[in-house]
Amino acid sequence: MKSYWNKTEIFEKIDIEWIQIFKKNGIKNDIFSIFSKIKNINNIFPEPQEIFSVFKLIKPSEIKVIILGQDPYHGENQANGIAFSVSNRVKTPPSLRNIFKELKNDLGISHFENNDLSMWVKQGVFLLNTSLTVEKGLPNSHKNLGWNNVIIKILKAVNEFNNNIIYCLWGNYAKNLYNNLINGDNKIENCIFSSHPSPFSYKNGFENSKPFSKINDLLVKKNQKAINWQL
Repeated sequence: MKSYWNKTEIFEKIDIEWIQIFKKNGIKNDIFSIFSKIKNINNIFPEPQEIFSVFKLIKPSEIKVIILGQDPYHGENQANGIAFSVSNRVKTPPSLRNIFKELKNDLGISHFENNDLSMWVKQGVFLLNTSLTVEKGLPNSHKNLGWNNVIIKILKAVNEFNNNIIYCLWGNYAKNLYNNLINGDNKIENCIFSSHPSPFSYKNGFENSKPFSKINDLLVKKNQKAINWQL
């Protein structure tokens, strides 16, 4: 294992709730096992200190909605550890632009000038990819390293905090992982599925899917505060 992965800053600022989950379920060991398989740590995204950024913004007990994506953006300076989100210093990726197009179509909200989705996370929307790393320029390059097992363990633990979470699944990778998670248990009333917002599938199921209003409708029915998607 390359020594860089042993640095404690990788897990810095993660709430104790997450640390306990990682320890209890052997997730930390699983993560280091994945890191040991990565041949060139200087050629992966996001940067090592940002891989767990989404975990630093929200506690497991605060999660109301989980939006599952595929894997991080594979271009320079894009991936930041929050699924679909990028810095406002870079050009909006096509998938994120399509998310904003659907947000505008669904709720009339314009988010095109703000690529940072951290405020969605802070309101209870856990933006999580099914793989947490990717090799530069190679989408899906880390899908077979073991991330799916890690993500399933994490989601099972999160469901112990709240078994009434709304799942929003964008794409078949997310759907397949969810199916493995529930093991046939029917949670369809809490699940919203559409195609991925990528340019390849936007017109084949994501456009007009209205996930944002559907999420808020479910939250209101559960007597929970709706998400302010404008932020």
